Amino acid sequence: MQAKIEQSLKRQKQGLVLLRTLLQEEFSALRGHDPKKISSLEFSIQELIRQLVDEKEALKSLLQKIGCMSIKDYILGLSDGEKAKIENLFSSLEENEQKCVVQAAKNAELAQALAEQTTKLTKFLYERLLPSNKDTYSARGRWQQKTARATLLRGTL
Repeated sequence: MQAKIEQSLKRQKQGLVLLRTLLQEEFSALRGHDPKKISSLEFSIQELIRQLVDEKEALKSLLQKIGCMSIKDYILGLSDGEKAKIENLFSSLEENEQKCVVQAAKNAELAQALAEQTTKLTKFLYERLLPSNKDTYSARGRWQQKTARATLLRGTL
């Protein structure tokens, strides 16, 4: 049982190292404005996260089978040599997870900034394309002047 738990922790650690690498590549793609690469990386990242969640759930059910509520409960019941090995693996896993969280936050911030920049640029270009003179041709091809003219109203009461 201990070997299965240890292997699960190792797989999670390797998965998080890969996730961090993919997140760093995504950051580079965002900086390079490469939408094709960003979308393919995003699919890979989402699939890897799904696999990591499945692995975490499998470890959780494995721990519950032996009567432990968490990995920390499991570590308490180990001998000193085994305890140090699993603790090191678990702390490395947590460290990699934190690095992934920081990189994902950077990516999200950059993506948000790029989206805002695109929105503002589109708005700016749209405003520049609108004619400053409101006199234009109608849909029927006739000249329309939209200037306000003072007119005298005549009528009877």
